[in-house]
Amino acid sequence: MAIEIRVHIEDEVVRRALADPELVAGPIRRFLNKSALSVEAGAKERAPVDTGRLRSSITHQVASAEARIGTRLIYAPFVEFGTKPHWPPLRAMQPWARRHGFPKGNAGAFLVARAIAQHGTKPQPYLRPALQASLPDVRRFLEDAAKEIEGRWSRHG
Repeated sequence: MAIEIRVHIEDEVVRRALADPELVAGPIRRFLNKSALSVEAGAKERAPVDTGRLRSSITHQVASAEARIGTRLIYAPFVEFGTKPHWPPLRAMQPWARRHGFPKGNAGAFLVARAIAQHGTKPQPYLRPALQASLPDVRRFLEDAAKEIEGRWSRHG
C-alpha cells in the first residue's frame, strides 16, 4: 500500500530540460526526496504499534517525477482502512491473542476471530493523515524547487 506524490512538468520546461537535464532534474529530485521523507516520518509516528513491523516497514522510493511512500505488508491496507466483518484464520490470531493476554491456544484466537467476524476492524489511518500533516512542508519544498529552477532558467536563458 502506498501513496504517491507526482510532479507534472510543463512542455516548455521539458524542452529546456532535454537540452540541459540538470535544469530541473536536481531540484525536482530534491523536492521529491524531502517530501517523501516528511510523509514517511509522519506515517511512522502515526502507525499503530503492536510488534513494530508495520512501522519499520514504511519507506519511500523516488523515481524521475514521482515519489511513493508506503509499505509492502499485506495487512497494511486493513490497518489503514479497517475491515468489514469476516472470519480471519485462527492461526493468524494466535500470536496477537497471546501478546494481548487472551487464553493460550485456540480459545483466545477464537475469541478475537469471533469479535472480528461480528464487528470487523476499525480503521487506524496513518498514511493519509501523514500526507495531510506534511502538506505545508511539501508546499514549501515545492516553492524552494521552483525558485531554484527559476534561478537556473534565468542563468541559462
